[in-house]
Amino acid sequence: MKHVHSHLWPGVPLALVSAVLFGASTPFAKLLLGTVSPQLLAGLLYLGAGVGLAAVHGGRAALGVPAQEAPLRRHDLPWLAAVVLFGGLAGPLLLMLGLSYTSAASGSLLLNLEGLATMLIAWVVFRENLDRRLLLGAFAILAGAAVLSWSSEGIRLDAGAAFIAAACLA
Repeated sequence: MKHVHSHLWPGVPLALVSAVLFGASTPFAKLLLGTVSPQLLAGLLYLGAGVGLAAVHGGRAALGVPAQEAPLRRHDLPWLAAVVLFGGLAGPLLLMLGLSYTSAASGSLLLNLEGLATMLIAWVVFRENLDRRLLLGAFAILAGAAVLSWSSEGIRLDAGAAFIAAACLA
């Protein structure tokens, strides 16, 4: 019997599990914010991520599985420092501060701005090409964020939404 490998395996199931975990992380973080400060929670979440990655790295080394990443070079260090500063420090802290001011549901949905911010950075900093489909998708994300910010007085950007938008940019 011939076994056929699908081009969907394991990518699609892993993507679905990642999406579910990402979506669930914000409500769980909001629950923890009742007992832990935003700064401590941001630190604990990224400490956990570091421990998890260290375990994966250690497991690969123990099993003799070679690293698939390119080695770091001296000219990579400024980029690495920027990633650590924005993605590892500012982003998580701003997200936890934002969640302390807004609902978990709004916070989860506002995290869609991360895709928009990533596209903006790719276009402005790295001169990536934007086509009509990407711009339409960006508009849809922006419209969704506007709907989430809507109140009886119109569109209102509260502190929580502003912190989460800044976290997405970080």
